[in-house]
Amino acid sequence: MRETSKNINACRLLLTLFSFLFITFSASAQIILTDEAIQPKPTGFYIAEVKDNRAEKSKPAEIIIKDNLNKPQAQSMNLQGGTADAIKQYLAKNLPKSTSGRPIVIGIEQFRISETAVGTNSVDGQISLKLSFGLDKDYGVEPLISYPGSLRYRRGLAGTASVERNLRQLINSGIGYFSSWMASNLGSDRRLAKSVKISFTDYKESKEGDTIYYDPKRPLTWADFQSKIRISGNFQASVMPSFGYTQDADLENGVLDVRVAVKAYVPKSACWANPTDRNAYYLNHEQRHFDIAKIIAEQFKKKMLAKKLSPDNYEALLNMQYLDSYRDMNTMQKAYDDETSHGINRFAQDVWNARIDKELKQ
Repeated sequence: MRETSKNINACRLLLTLFSFLFITFSASAQIILTDEAIQPKPTGFYIAEVKDNRAEKSKPAEIIIKDNLNKPQAQSMNLQGGTADAIKQYLAKNLPKSTSGRPIVIGIEQFRISETAVGTNSVDGQISLKLSFGLDKDYGVEPLISYPGSLRYRRGLAGTASVERNLRQLINSGIGYFSSWMASNLGSDRRLAKSVKISFTDYKESKEGDTIYYDPKRPLTWADFQSKIRISGNFQASVMPSFGYTQDADLENGVLDVRVAVKAYVPKSACWANPTDRNAYYLNHEQRHFDIAKIIAEQFKKKMLAKKLSPDNYEALLNMQYLDSYRDMNTMQKAYDDETSHGINRFAQDVWNARIDKELKQ
């Protein structure tokens, strides 16, 4: 009788210990992603980082498990090691990596697993997983696309393994979705360019209108001075030359081919001349203003070709250099007029003629 009592007490102790261990395990339960080769293989990219961008980063899963009385019980869970690290490690092990592709950052924007007990033996569940995909840049992440994934399922109360399997399926679907997008857009989306090639041409129009675009074979003539509005000041003539550019770009084999057409120009409608003093000397003075615009346009090209360009900076550098060169043009035009006294100082005019001719040949 005494031995029987001891056995009963021992069993009770073991049952209590088992219940304690079960509760401890349940309280610290985690979802562990199982390794599985992901298909299809990446096209032109690799996963550089996985970031958890959720505002609330608490345990994202409410899983129905059996309690110690075999009844349904909700338990909060997370992925082992944390959501971002778990997905990052899973992808690192199961997605081939080639650093020759574009570095992609995956952002976890939404992630939730919710389950509801159905009767005593079944569970209805839903997984929501929204991923963002962006290019890893020096300045941060450039957004590309997002993947809003959702999956509903029903499982048995004891079949908690299917939760991990369904989550893994959703992650793989997101990677496959992005891989398909990359395959379709790698050769056409300018955000995916790896390098830049820039070239310059002189802008031309097939038929001349009001605007004269610089051509050494097409100097100014007095017939071009069509403005009826005289500018203020004691001048025999005036022109308003300037320069600008247009650009076009295509992506080919990862290289952004940027073509820039530079134009030095003067509008006829902005050219005025005193009808009584239209001689070759004054016409030359106005032509030299046009020549200066061309000189600055050529300097603009050379300065851009000397820069180290990338898909991220070429447009900003092009705009900045244009503004700098435009200021250079205004400075040179003012110096030309100041030193020649708007053409009255013939000696200074000869000096500037020689200087301009020299720079046009460079």
